[in-house]
Amino acid sequence: MKLIDLENHFYDSCVPDALARRTTPPVYNKETDIITWYDGINMPQGKLMPKLLEVGDERIKFMDDLGIDVAVLSCSPGAEALDLADSIEACKATNRTLFELTKKYPDRYLGSAILPVKDIDESIKELEKCVKEYGFVAWHTHSNYGETAPDDPQYRPLFKKAAELGVYVYLHPQLTDNPRYKGFGFGLAGPALGFTVDTMTTITRLILSGIFDEMPELTVFLGHLGEALPFLLDRMDNRTKLIPTDPVKCKNDISYYFKNNIMVTVSGNMSPEAFRCTKDVLGIDRICFGSDHPFEDAKDMVDFVQNLPLTGDEKELLFYKNAERIIKK
Repeated sequence: MKLIDLENHFYDSCVPDALARRTTPPVYNKETDIITWYDGINMPQGKLMPKLLEVGDERIKFMDDLGIDVAVLSCSPGAEALDLADSIEACKATNRTLFELTKKYPDRYLGSAILPVKDIDESIKELEKCVKEYGFVAWHTHSNYGETAPDDPQYRPLFKKAAELGVYVYLHPQLTDNPRYKGFGFGLAGPALGFTVDTMTTITRLILSGIFDEMPELTVFLGHLGEALPFLLDRMDNRTKLIPTDPVKCKNDISYYFKNNIMVTVSGNMSPEAFRCTKDVLGIDRICFGSDHPFEDAKDMVDFVQNLPLTGDEKELLFYKNAERIIKK
């Protein structure tokens, strides 16, 4: 059965090189092979960096071995956090490299743009170029940009442009500089807890701002089976009805937007119980496959979805039909 991977990460070498030139976080120390995202939060790279940089025949063979037919490639964190000039240069270079990859492997790779979000006008131009000239299918962004986050009103034009161009937005987690996470280590401050808390806060703020009422055609993807929000949606709907507040501008229940504007992938969450909750709350037509390669074991992710107790029709939706419905080329 065909398999489309909506979360497959890579680096153009310009991003780690730019991080290595920095003297303050985020900074990449090539000698120790560690990215320091914030003071006290370090991420050893180990096997990750070579895998992120390898996007040629070796990765295609890896996909073949796992039965992944098509992968949407997206830039790992870092490019958005650089100083403005470096960010513009790195984002444009990364998108150019990704375009060349989609030309070299036209049936295997699709592109997701990374944007220099510190310059809104430049980002809009770059997104238009990525979609209209490069044929990219998405804008890949992160749950925060350091001092700001995508829910800040200044970034509204970027979402509007994505909606106008007919591409989806993948909202990927990023570490937050919350002092309460210091001492947790990267694992808990990032993937195991901090990522989820930050991303669920960002998407909730976007929903409450009324962005999906303003742009009903906008689609935003979340990884990790919805960043725990399917478990919370009923209570969130209930509490916002019981205790209405002026800042809440959305016209519908929070859960409404998960049925109309928000999609999720399985990336990085191999809990059968979490999957069952997400499927029960959102429906199988809102869930897609994502491997989260190389930050997760892609073989384990494929095995997980292959072994889920789903009908043939449900597997087709999860494996590729839901993705094809969203992807516009």
